[in-house]
Amino acid sequence: MLSVALVVAMSACASMIKPDVPRSVAGGVRFTYLAPTANTVYVVGSFNGWVKGATSMKREGKTGVWIAEVMIRPGEHTFMYLVDGKEWVMPPLAEDFVTDGFGQTNGVVIVR
Repeated sequence: MLSVALVVAMSACASMIKPDVPRSVAGGVRFTYLAPTANTVYVVGSFNGWVKGATSMKREGKTGVWIAEVMIRPGEHTFMYLVDGKEWVMPPLAEDFVTDGFGQTNGVVIVR
């Protein structure tokens, strides 16, 4: 049986993950996106050839935050989120933003 302190500590860790700009982590870049009602979320961008199902995100507990850690080569990359396979979403948090020529705004992540 888990102690109450351990359960509280585990709950606190899960709630610490919040949406943020893409960040370098060991082994890649961490993308986070808040979509509490989504069934699926993908991060799609120049780093994965804009392939819709290439990089799925995983829901973090019941927080509504979706996370993906992606190996990306150094450089500047554009990206968006694809929610439930049909809704393209401009990243609310990114290092920069650019228009894509199709009427959308893409987020920019810079990998050093």
